Amino acid sequence: MIYDKEVYHFLSLHFPIALFITGYLFHILFILLDKIEFEQYILWTMGMGILWSLVSIITGYITAIEMEYISSFMDILQKQHSYMMILATGLFIATFILINKKINIKILLFIHSLAVILLIYGTHLGAKWAERI
Repeated sequence: MIYDKEVYHFLSLHFPIALFITGYLFHILFILLDKIEFEQYILWTMGMGILWSLVSIITGYITAIEMEYISSFMDILQKQHSYMMILATGLFIATFILINKKINIKILLFIHSLAVILLIYGTHLGAKWAERI
């Protein structure tokens, strides 16, 4: 079988979590140590995290349809885990763009922190939804 319900989603979801949290740690180190090379680390980990997050969202949608958690795309908006992860990904995309715009570092860290909090809470909701916890 090419797609066994939840396998691909559960394989792909760990990459963006690890990448986004690592990027956040690099962001904190960038602020504390004021080393310019950390900015590149932030961009690479967040850029890859965004790509893997999109893969995870797509495979999550397919899994939810196949396991009959939802019946249409619009049902996704009724699932807190789904919209929380889409919102977190949107905030990471905004942070990625704003890093390149060189906006105020405190505002940027606030947005990045909010994205990480939503990511962690959203993954918790996903684990509950999948009855993993």
